[in-house]
Amino acid sequence: MKRTMILSLCTGLAVCSIAGSAYAVPGGMLHTLQQGTWTCEVPGDANVAPVARPEASFRVVPDSNYVAPDGSRGSYLLLADRLTLTSGPFMGRRFVMDGDGIMRELDDGDAESGLRCVHSGPVNIATPG
Repeated sequence: MKRTMILSLCTGLAVCSIAGSAYAVPGGMLHTLQQGTWTCEVPGDANVAPVARPEASFRVVPDSNYVAPDGSRGSYLLLADRLTLTSGPFMGRRFVMDGDGIMRELDDGDAESGLRCVHSGPVNIATPG
């Protein structure tokens, strides 16, 4: 009786530990970007306007894909706050998310490169009432 109970308990613990690890994602939770245009720019300050970089901008479409300015497509992976463009013309570009609507490009040493991309559409404004 004790042996059966101990065996059942061990089996239950093993199943729980396997199920728990199946949901763990290395690098953080998997997310998707807001669809629409992401406009890239070098930010300005109170005295200098931002400088647009249209060649670095892209449009996010369904299925974790993006479209570059020349119309070519690629895919991306967003884990927690880290975005990696995994295929296509911008393959290898990496960003850190700064909220839901701003991302900052990272250089090879994981420092911010000075380029940011801002979600610029479509805009969904919730109206009261």
